[in-house]
Amino acid sequence: MLKAEMLQDAILNSASFAIIATDAEGVIQLFNIGAERLLGHAASDVVNKMTPSDIHDPHEVIARAKALSAEFATTITPGFGALAFKASRGIEDKYESTYIRKDGSRFPAKVSITALRGDKNEIIGYLLIGTDNSAARLVQLAAEREKVAEEMFHQAVESCPNGMVMTSSAGRIVLVNGEIERMFGYRREELIGQSIDKIVPGHLHAEQVQRRDMFISNSNIRHLEADHVPVGRRKDGCEFPVEVGLNPIHTGDDLMVLSVIVDISERKRIERLKDEFVSTVSHELRTPLTSISGALGLLTGQLSGKLSESASRLLTIANKNSQRLVRLINDILDIEKLESGRAIFNLSQVYILSLVEQAIEENRGFAESHSVSVRLNPASADGKVNVDPDRLSQVITNLLSNAIKFSPKTEDVLVAVEKDGEMFRISVRDHGSGVPDKFKSHIFEKFAQAEATDARQKGGTGLGLSIVKQIVTWFGGKVGFADAPGGGTIFNVDLPAWNGAANGEIDPDAKPDAIRILVCEDERAVATILRMRLRPAGFSVDFAHTIAAAITRADATPYAAMLVDLRFPDGDGLDLIFRLRELAGYRDTPMIVISGDPAQGQDDVRSSRLKIFDWIGKPIDFENLFKILRASIAPQPHRRPRILHVDDDYEVLAAVTRTLSAIADVVSADTIESARRALSTEKIDLAVLDISLGGHSGLELLPDLRDSRGNAIPVIIFSAQDAGLPRDEQIQAALCKSNAPLASLVSTVRDRLAHLPTRTVLEVA
Repeated sequence: MLKAEMLQDAILNSASFAIIATDAEGVIQLFNIGAERLLGHAASDVVNKMTPSDIHDPHEVIARAKALSAEFATTITPGFGALAFKASRGIEDKYESTYIRKDGSRFPAKVSITALRGDKNEIIGYLLIGTDNSAARLVQLAAEREKVAEEMFHQAVESCPNGMVMTSSAGRIVLVNGEIERMFGYRREELIGQSIDKIVPGHLHAEQVQRRDMFISNSNIRHLEADHVPVGRRKDGCEFPVEVGLNPIHTGDDLMVLSVIVDISERKRIERLKDEFVSTVSHELRTPLTSISGALGLLTGQLSGKLSESASRLLTIANKNSQRLVRLINDILDIEKLESGRAIFNLSQVYILSLVEQAIEENRGFAESHSVSVRLNPASADGKVNVDPDRLSQVITNLLSNAIKFSPKTEDVLVAVEKDGEMFRISVRDHGSGVPDKFKSHIFEKFAQAEATDARQKGGTGLGLSIVKQIVTWFGGKVGFADAPGGGTIFNVDLPAWNGAANGEIDPDAKPDAIRILVCEDERAVATILRMRLRPAGFSVDFAHTIAAAITRADATPYAAMLVDLRFPDGDGLDLIFRLRELAGYRDTPMIVISGDPAQGQDDVRSSRLKIFDWIGKPIDFENLFKILRASIAPQPHRRPRILHVDDDYEVLAAVTRTLSAIADVVSADTIESARRALSTEKIDLAVLDISLGGHSGLELLPDLRDSRGNAIPVIIFSAQDAGLPRDEQIQAALCKSNAPLASLVSTVRDRLAHLPTRTVLEVA
């Protein structure tokens, strides 16, 4: 009895529950410590003075009365009777409500109400036990919000017009949308849980792994261009060009990758059609148009006095329109060649003032036809620049033509050449209406023309200034414009002055036996000093001042080594090295970074994957540079061969490593994915493959087993299966584990290694 009383006392005095007891009419008779704590009332404030409905939200009490009235087909009055209705009929009643504290604040509560009965089963009161439900409500709301967010995410993913794939950091697919099913021909259940390699061609698996690892290390890389991951692979095996956007999604300790995939087959088709159109324009239109224009010009000159005024006028119009068509075709062909990198530049020493004077004379007739005069500032400076004279003449002609067309009649177009330090500036000023503010940011874009009626009436293709910018950028210069004082516009072309020691980008004066290297440096002065200092040491030095120029030079000329700055006008040096590594023959070429802040590049996560030979700061220690260059291109001692062993049996992996370690370095891999990662980072001479790898076959690796020049890496099959594979250039032997002891594998490996070409070490910093 004593224990029961103690238990009862403990329950009633619990601070965790609000325990309220009432009489049969609902008037509060007991209000425990928990109720006082949760509701802020003292027991003396409520006992014999209030009912539980007084601490409930009145709107909820009214709503409960209405709902119970409908449920039990009777009229229930709002108040305590609505709270106790079910309990009074012996029905278990637990409900959620809002309690109101003494200070007016509210909190969600979970309430249980029970009828208290006397000896004759009559109701003598009610017991209400309430708990603070705030935490549970927050959890519920969070779950509901999460569910809504998941549904919104699902709807966004499914409604996206592009393919979306989410993968884990290990490359496993965890989500795809309907567009991926349509694009690749798989049902989503065929993709979920599979490696992303399933939709990537086999020859790109190693590259895919490398780029995924790079993204996980540096998730600022958000976009893979079509030339980086060029194709996807459909279920039927056909390949198609894609463009991929990457987005990191952090889930706990893992980093998920959401890839947005766009099928660019149509874009590529349109580009191909554009190329075919340009080819057609070049071969089928330009030649006859040139003949027509020439013939019309001849007729205009010979028959101008023999034809009627109307006929002469029509002939003149036809002649002008034919010339306009020729200019349009030439502009289209020029812009296409410049953008594709197929434009030819013949650089030479050019006196800039003479070239400007010649361009002015060639355009004087055009100026006179517009009643405009062109004047050269007599104080103009002269000097040499390193340019293609025909291309620079094209730049000046385009600027003059533009200025003449937009100048009022009888006004002057003023041309000047100024020298500022190591730069020459050519300026062309007109007295027109100026460039509209809204058009200024688009003025150098293709087909850009101001919307003003006067501008439209001037004609033109909208390509002239775009061509100017591309040519000047190729020269390592800059083009810009500004509003002229008093009205009009001044266009400026800045070109680096010729340095007599530089001799242009290509080094034509090098000795025949000189070692040719490429200096990728945007500052011509630095590149010039490097050439002057390296020539006496037996090196021939070519220049590249932009990333585009470096790629073009590397593609055309084999270099023994490259010196690369970290900053360029069109990108950064690490990106350049990454692109160079993708070129045939440059996977192992020594790359030496020369930078004012080499630590910045060394701290970049990309640098660990680029095999940088060494890092040099500015100003350059040339004695150290000479040593590094000689070390980078000197023949290296023979290194131990490196063997890739792929098997999912860890005991076999360990045994083979122990056995072969006497003659080679062994790189072990237990899955196809880990093998591909090894191939992307290690230089492998020979592969030993197990055919059965869980749900995969080691033969899936054959397309990936290629060296830096694309040659097949020799393969030895070492498997429990009797493969019966034919021997060819790549699969050179097949051994059965059950029949061939490890000694036979060693003998076979040793024999194949003996037939490999000489291996050299390439040490990297």
